Amino acid sequence: MNDRHAYAHSTLKKTLSERLPLLCRLRGWRCTRGSFEESRAMKAYRDFDTVSVNGQKEKILVSVRLRPLSDNEKSRNEVSDWECINNSTVIYKGNNPDRAMLPSAYTFDRVFGCGCPTEQVYTEGAKEVVFSAVSGINSSIFAYGQTSSGKTYTMSGITEYAVSDIYDYIEKHQERDYILKFSAMEIYNEAVRDLLSLDSTPLRLLDDPERGTVVERLTEEMLQDWNHFLDLLAVCEAQRHIGDTSMNQMSSRSHQILRLTIESSAREYQYHHLGARNSSTLTASVNFVDLAGSERASQTLSAGTRLKEGCHINRSLLTLGTVIRKLSKGGKGHVPYRNSKLTRILHNSLGGNARTAIICTMSPARMHVEQSRNTLLFASCAKEVTMNAQVNVVMSDKVLVKQLQRELARMENELRSFRTSSPTGSCDSSTVLREKELRIEVMEKEIKELTQQLDHAQSRIQDLLLLTTETQRLEPGTVKAENQDKYYGRVDSSNSNLDFADNAEEEFLLDGTSPKLPRMYSKIVAPDLLSWWDITAPKIQESSRNDDPNDDTEVMCKDAPASQ
Repeated sequence: MNDRHAYAHSTLKKTLSERLPLLCRLRGWRCTRGSFEESRAMKAYRDFDTVSVNGQKEKILVSVRLRPLSDNEKSRNEVSDWECINNSTVIYKGNNPDRAMLPSAYTFDRVFGCGCPTEQVYTEGAKEVVFSAVSGINSSIFAYGQTSSGKTYTMSGITEYAVSDIYDYIEKHQERDYILKFSAMEIYNEAVRDLLSLDSTPLRLLDDPERGTVVERLTEEMLQDWNHFLDLLAVCEAQRHIGDTSMNQMSSRSHQILRLTIESSAREYQYHHLGARNSSTLTASVNFVDLAGSERASQTLSAGTRLKEGCHINRSLLTLGTVIRKLSKGGKGHVPYRNSKLTRILHNSLGGNARTAIICTMSPARMHVEQSRNTLLFASCAKEVTMNAQVNVVMSDKVLVKQLQRELARMENELRSFRTSSPTGSCDSSTVLREKELRIEVMEKEIKELTQQLDHAQSRIQDLLLLTTETQRLEPGTVKAENQDKYYGRVDSSNSNLDFADNAEEEFLLDGTSPKLPRMYSKIVAPDLLSWWDITAPKIQESSRNDDPNDDTEVMCKDAPASQ
C-alpha cells in the first residue's frame, strides 16, 4: 500500500504540469497565469489559478434603429427616404438616378422602425449580449451613427434598462455573491479622461499581457445599490464634453465608455453541492459605448474648437471603420488597432474575447442620405466580424485543492486497474520504477561518453584545420624569411635532393649554427637537425663540390663530428 501511494505521488509530481493542460483541453478550458499563496500541494498549480471556458465563435449582433424626423427637419420640409419593411430589412425609397447603382435594401439581425421604443430596442437587440456578463463572458454594446441620429438617447436608455435587469437577476439568484464595479471614461480629442474624477489630466494607456489594454489610474467605484448607480451616471453626464452645433444643440463631442464589472462567487454553503465551475469566481465586464457622431463641417457649420473636435471624431471613426472592414474579411494582414485610442481600448470588444452588439442609428431625412448610407455600409461590414467569447473563471484555492485530490484519486484508480490487468497479477510498481531509473542512468552514461567523443573529434578537426592553414600560407619553392637564405638558399620544388647554397657549409662552420629547413619540410627530416646534417652531408658535398684542388670543404666537413 505504501509503495502504491509513493508511486502515485511520484507520478503526480512528475506529470502534473502535463496533466493539467490536458485536463483543461478535455474540459474546454484555457489556462492563464495567476498568483496566490503557494502550499506544497499547490506548487505545480501556481501558474494555473485562472482558467477560461472556451465559447463558440459567433458574429456581431447588428441592429439598425430608424428615428423619426426631428422638428428641425420638419421645419425644412424634409422627406423621409428610408423605411423599415419588416423586422430585418430597411429599404431606400428615393428615386435619385445618381444612386441607381447602389443597393436599395439592407438586411440585418434586427431593424427597428420609427415607432419602436427604446425598451424594445434593448430587449431584442442588446439584452442577450448584456446578460452574458453575469455568466462570466465579456460583452459590449455600441451605438454608432451620424451626429443627431439618436445615439446618446438610445444608449442612455439601454444602459439603465441593462443595469436594472442585472440587479433583478441578482435578487433572484441568492446562491452566489455578486460584486458590481463601475468605471467611466471619455476620449476627447484623442485624450482619455476619467469621468468619475474632477481631475482632467489625460490618462495613459498601458498594455497588460493578460488583460490587454488598460487605462492607468482609472477610478472604479463599487456599486452599493441602484440609486448609487444613477448618481454616478449623473456625474458622468455632467462631466462629458457636449456642444452646440447647427444640427444638434446637445451634440456629444467625445466618445464615452461606461464599464460595469461583475464578479460572482458561490456562497460557502454551496461548495459541496456545486461543480468546479459553479464554485469558482466568475468575472466579466460589459461596456456601454456611446460614440460621437460623424459629421460634415459643411452641414454643422463648425469652426474653431468645434471644427477641431469634429476632425478628431471623424479620424477615430475612420480608424474604427478600417478595423471593422479588415476584421470582416477574416482579419488577414495588419489590423490598425493602435491607430486610435478608441480601437485600442476596445480591442477585445471588436475582435477578441467578448460578445458584441452594435446598434446603428440613422436619420430618414433626404438631406442625410449619404451619411445614412455610410452608416448602413458600416453595419454591413460589422455583421461579418467573428467573435470568440470565453467564460472567465477565476478559480479559488479551495477548488484547486479539490482538483488536486480528484486528480490523485483518478491516478490511483489507474494504478489499481493496471495492477488488476497485469498477467501475473502481482506486478510490483516499485520494481518497474527502478528498472526505468536504471535505463535512464545507462542512457545518461552513453550520452556522456558520446559527448566526450564528439568534443575530442572536434578538437582534432580544429588542429588539422590550423595545420592546413599554416601549410598553405607558404608557396612551394620559396623561402619564408630573408635571413634564412644564407643557410639553405632557395629550394626547388621539383628537386627531391634539397640542394642548398654553395656557402651553406662555410656559414655552418663559421658561426656554429645548423642549417634550418622551412616548416613545410619538417615532416621530411628528423627533428634533430645535427643528426640530419651528419647523414646528408656527403650528398651536399658532392652536389656543391667544384674543381678547385685547394678547396678544403670536404676536410672541414669530415672534421666536424670530431669537434663535437
